[in-house]
Amino acid sequence: MSAQLTHETVPAATTAPDATTTGLPATTSRGVLGRVWHRIFLAFREINYANRRIVEVQAPWIVDEQWHRR
Repeated sequence: MSAQLTHETVPAATTAPDATTTGLPATTSRGVLGRVWHRIFLAFREINYANRRIVEVQAPWIVDEQWHRR
């Protein structure tokens, strides 16, 4: 992830309508936050999948009740 945060002023024409009234910079718009949240969500989903695979390999009795018959 390569986010560039600067303290430069943003022209009013490129800011969201609600960002100009509240004084928030354009980097806090809904689209940017949504993309960041989605990337965080994907990272957690990948971590959860990796943890499940580790458990399946190291402790098969947790995920498969018939593991001892194989």
